[in-house]
Amino acid sequence: MPQVDKELKRKGVTRLMLWEAYRNEHPDGFQYTQFCFYYNQWKARVQPVMHLDHKAGDKLFVDFAGVKLSLVDPIRGEEKPVEVFIAILGASQLTYVQAVMSQQKEDFIAACENALHYYGGVPAAIVPDNLKAAVTKSSRFEPTLNETFADFADHYGTSILPTRAYRPRDKALVEGAVKIVYNRIYAPLRKQLFASLTELNEAIMTLLEQHNGKPLKGRTYSRRPPRRPGSV
Repeated sequence: MPQVDKELKRKGVTRLMLWEAYRNEHPDGFQYTQFCFYYNQWKARVQPVMHLDHKAGDKLFVDFAGVKLSLVDPIRGEEKPVEVFIAILGASQLTYVQAVMSQQKEDFIAACENALHYYGGVPAAIVPDNLKAAVTKSSRFEPTLNETFADFADHYGTSILPTRAYRPRDKALVEGAVKIVYNRIYAPLRKQLFASLTELNEAIMTLLEQHNGKPLKGRTYSRRPPRRPGSV
């Protein structure tokens, strides 16, 4: 189990991949469900955590993916890497994804604003990682916010609650969303070429809607909330 836990920290590695490798070595070993069950039991003993219940509309977690996508110059054939912004609501896990040119505050704040328009509302708090575009000075107790980002929050009537430095569990939800985005958006796009952000984001949005419309594992509903009677 320690080796499994170590491998899961690598980008793109999933439990299913590790289980398949395990079955290759041990054909008579555990089935996938048992494999996950015993891993979860071991994990709970080694690193006990408390389950967090998120209130609807309470927090929006935002971050950039560690792996970039790219645009291709149609004439020269040169690739230009672009950043991928990801936002996820705590309660519903409704996810928003957008490619931007950089992690600079202008692109970051514009992506946050587009996320609010996508959700059709403003959360009580936005929870960013300690990005330079969001936090100019990180601190465990009182981080200093980027003034422009703070003004953005004031304009929309929300609060900024940066995650604590070196506390990965504070952003576990958005990191989980990043892993899912790698599988459901990055993978289908891997053989396609895009000349502009507009083209890339149109393709991302198509796959994003499919992702948000899929039923959650073990549930009968999806991330996309049902429409109210009379809504459009």
